[in-house]
Amino acid sequence: MKIFLRILIVIVTVFCSTHSYADSNFTGKITPIPEKIKKQMMGTTWKEGCPVALDQLAYLQISYWGFDDKPHIGELIVNNAIAENTVATFKELFEIRFPIESMKLRNVYYRNPGDPSEKNNSSAFNYRKDEQSPKKLSTHSYGIAIDLNPFYNPSPVAGGKVDPEGAEKYLNRKLHHKGMIHEGDTVFQIMTKHGWASGEYFHKGADPMHFEIIITRQYIIKSLEFYPNKWGFDVSL
Repeated sequence: MKIFLRILIVIVTVFCSTHSYADSNFTGKITPIPEKIKKQMMGTTWKEGCPVALDQLAYLQISYWGFDDKPHIGELIVNNAIAENTVATFKELFEIRFPIESMKLRNVYYRNPGDPSEKNNSSAFNYRKDEQSPKKLSTHSYGIAIDLNPFYNPSPVAGGKVDPEGAEKYLNRKLHHKGMIHEGDTVFQIMTKHGWASGEYFHKGADPMHFEIIITRQYIIKSLEFYPNKWGFDVSL
């Protein structure tokens, strides 16, 4: 009997360590990026020339409801300036049980190329060019943008392609699928209420997966460029 119990404990321990299941209480933890993850990011999602230093970014562990209708703990990296806002936003998404299929750090896919979860992985920071305007940096490079369920909220990109590849069907926004976001729906309202501007309105092609923060506090920052407040009105968050 004792041997059986020991085996059962080992099985349960291994299962729990390989699954990110959480309880139904929301968790939103903000910390500096752990050294191990910093090393994994260097040369992958963060490189020399990145407009933000690693110390300007925060590591978030956040609860979300998966496509399996179970709560999980996901990981995001965002700019320190919007870390608390991001947690507050995802708390509301968790409360309405908005389904997110995967929430892993982008650097995971450099170590695991071909991972099938990549196409619908929700993520934030990633130093890269803008896919719709390749001459510019993406706002993901500043840690102030998030993509939600990209496969079911795809966007047209430069060269007449679709990101993610294979998601052409879901450019038709009249379709409804788990994890899709539609203009004016509850998810859209939660995101915009917290100051996340929707990529739905990009002039080079709607990008419904994409939300980015325009920070305002006595000045306006867009893509972390400084614009003085010359009008004298209160633009604090």
